[in-house]
Amino acid sequence: MNAFFKSKTVKKLIFIGAAIIFLMLVFFLYADSESKRVRTIKLPTSDGKWSDDGISLEMSIPEGKSWSDRDNHMLTPQGAQYDFKLSNECGRKLDNWSVKAVFSENPILDSAWSGEYEIQDQTIYFTPDETTENMRPDTPATFGAVLYATQTLELESAEITGQFKVDILHSILFYILVAAFLLWLTAFGSALGAYAKIETVRRLRDRDALIIDQSITTFTNFLDAKDTYTKGHSIRVAIYAKEIAKRYGIEGEELKTLYYATLLHDAGKIGIPDMILTKPGKLTPEEYDVIKTHTTIGYEMLRKFTAIPDISDGAHYHHERYDGKGYPEGLAGEDIPLMARIICVADSYDAMSSTRSYRKPYDNTRIINELTNNSGTQFDPQFVTIMTDMILDGFTDRIRSEYGAEEDLFSAEKKQ
Repeated sequence: MNAFFKSKTVKKLIFIGAAIIFLMLVFFLYADSESKRVRTIKLPTSDGKWSDDGISLEMSIPEGKSWSDRDNHMLTPQGAQYDFKLSNECGRKLDNWSVKAVFSENPILDSAWSGEYEIQDQTIYFTPDETTENMRPDTPATFGAVLYATQTLELESAEITGQFKVDILHSILFYILVAAFLLWLTAFGSALGAYAKIETVRRLRDRDALIIDQSITTFTNFLDAKDTYTKGHSIRVAIYAKEIAKRYGIEGEELKTLYYATLLHDAGKIGIPDMILTKPGKLTPEEYDVIKTHTTIGYEMLRKFTAIPDISDGAHYHHERYDGKGYPEGLAGEDIPLMARIICVADSYDAMSSTRSYRKPYDNTRIINELTNNSGTQFDPQFVTIMTDMILDGFTDRIRSEYGAEEDLFSAEKKQ
């Protein structure tokens, strides 16, 4: 999963997602703070209707609802029922509102409904009751009072104070942010799904690679078990060849193919009779001819192993010589496949540095001399140079120590 989050595409998606979520958070915080903000709107009049910013207030006296009552209100005889209609067309809910109305003279309150009234000189402050305190858009609130004055009252100014709720469901920005988040969620889900498929393929590939690796290693163990004198030979040669190739500049799948091909370079020896393969002494010309057939036997065994391209080249051509005097086809120079030229040098080094029934292993000085003397004839010169460097910097000694070069047979005989 770490690889998924390290992907450049995923990092960009995470950044975009974080930006969208941040904008949504800012939007909600703004909507919340705007909803809590108390605003006061002063309503200018026009044709008897007080309105501004979608909020309007109308005052009217119903027909037959005005009178003169000098008996009870001698100084302020003119009484009337004043009806008020507060309309909300601003598209937002109006909460906790109140009205401040300034009249042409000081009124006297007789009775009221739908809320509470407070009179200070010419000003009436109205606070609605719970039935009308929260005004939804396009739902007017009505309230009123019976007032007395010296004459019919006129409204000189009006103010509305309240909280205008932000309805996010009626905001275009809200839907834009939701759409962006859904698109991001789809893209992130697609990326996650693609990663899951890639991971499945990778696990299958790794499993197949492990099967191939273990199968080839098991087969090389069979080969080593067949010839005790060359135990560990295949793995050491493969490591030497891989190091030569790496220093030469080969990498990736080509390097892996070379490693596997080197592990199987002596596969054909499984078809050589034991009496010849393990003969304690020098071979006759006829026996040597039989030994040489391990290159073609190996080729026939591996040529249909197409899972690893060209893997048979190592077995087929690792005994070709740079001067064209090798076998089985007598190829020369760069006509010999690259991996075969590398294997040839690595194979010869391990042979010279290993004990045989008829000789002791060569020391590094003698091996370097042999490689140098045969550079350009048996070996490709560029790989002789790399192999020599590997000997001088101690790489080959470390590998022989780690991968258990067989014990010196002459020393073993002395111990018995």
